[in-house]
Amino acid sequence: MAKKTLGRRTLLRGILGGAAVNMSLPLLNVFLNENGNAYADGSRIPPRFGTYFWGLGLTDTPAGGTRWVPSTTGFDYEITPELQAIAALKHKVSVFSGFRAIPDTRPNLVHWSGHASILSGIAPGTSSRFEGATLDTRVADAIGGATRFKVLDIDASISRRPVSYSTRTGTTFASPDQSPLALYQRLFGDGFQDPNSDNWAPDPAVMLRQSVLSAVTEQRQSLMRSVGHDDQIKLEQYFTSLREMENQLAVQLQRPEPREACVVPGAPDELERAGSVDRVNQNTQALARLLAMGLACDQSRVFNFIHTAGISETYIAGQSKIYHQITHDEPTDAQQGYQLETSKLASQVMDGFGLFLNELDAIKEGDGTLLDNCLVFALSDTGYAKIHSLENIPMMLVGGAGGRHKAGQHIHAPGESVTRVSLTAMQLAGAPVGEFGAGSMRTARPITDVMA
Repeated sequence: MAKKTLGRRTLLRGILGGAAVNMSLPLLNVFLNENGNAYADGSRIPPRFGTYFWGLGLTDTPAGGTRWVPSTTGFDYEITPELQAIAALKHKVSVFSGFRAIPDTRPNLVHWSGHASILSGIAPGTSSRFEGATLDTRVADAIGGATRFKVLDIDASISRRPVSYSTRTGTTFASPDQSPLALYQRLFGDGFQDPNSDNWAPDPAVMLRQSVLSAVTEQRQSLMRSVGHDDQIKLEQYFTSLREMENQLAVQLQRPEPREACVVPGAPDELERAGSVDRVNQNTQALARLLAMGLACDQSRVFNFIHTAGISETYIAGQSKIYHQITHDEPTDAQQGYQLETSKLASQVMDGFGLFLNELDAIKEGDGTLLDNCLVFALSDTGYAKIHSLENIPMMLVGGAGGRHKAGQHIHAPGESVTRVSLTAMQLAGAPVGEFGAGSMRTARPITDVMA
């Protein structure tokens, strides 16, 4: 009897209760190349990129001390009090300190200028809008087109209004999923095609939608010639969005590649909505677990995740003040030299980040984990929240980026522009970007110390 060849599409077949059943195999070493970082046929395990945002920074002190910046640079940095949540994954986390947003002649718009500068590269002129597209859209254009969702936007903050800092226009921001059930329905509800199932067929409704959009697109040139310049600009924006939709529909009409790490979860229960930090962290973990499996099932390769907004409304259960108010009202402890309650909250917020990373690291993929094939760009809006400082804004890069990130370092660069970290993140994620930012924040200098 000839020896059966094993491959990524190999299924175990049998009969259960008189019905045929098929079971996919896990990602076995036999499916991979000798390095374990790509499939044997040469196709790579797909890269993923995401941003993770939390509000109000971490704790600095009036005297210039800090509760989060390691005292040593390079590899094997020490874990400071407010970085305890990442201790177990320190070898996968690069910490960036000393970097600042530089508004030039523009004002410091509190809880806005910092992350707007990091994400768009341009200091904003007004609150509630950015001056350009955010970096996630540039990465999505490079690596996100082959998936069902080009970008996933998720808000765990349990705020009264949805929070998103992802934009292509600067004025219109993405609409995030806020609950585990909503995210589950988006990822695994209508339109989901199990990449490991033999029972695949193109959806006729998707085929119809694509043909209708194609018919509209075919008339584009004629319509563009018949209107004035201003209307041409508006139509170009409109047709760009249609082309984006067409591309995503085309993905749904192609048989998905098997993803052995993909195990379709059951629908989650809805969580009781409350803004206490323990509930926000619980929501963060539940959403992260679904996101991780969505990435493993190749539903998307780019995401944005909000833990809390810049003006964070979270609080410690049983207290009357929210985190944002505490950062302003709490005096600096005379003996310890920092705001004790603020630091306690900052540590709990970072616990949420630790939970998020653990969910990505729990999924085995290739010779490592899903996190090893990801790059997570974590950032906040301010350095010292009490005075809305734009100096020393905490940022981190987490994950292996498919072997491109030399992780586990502390990079300290006082006064350097935050956009250097942004540019580094985009290049590590695979976006063809040579420079980023405007004014004093314009840079073509990535941080090569963390680039393999």
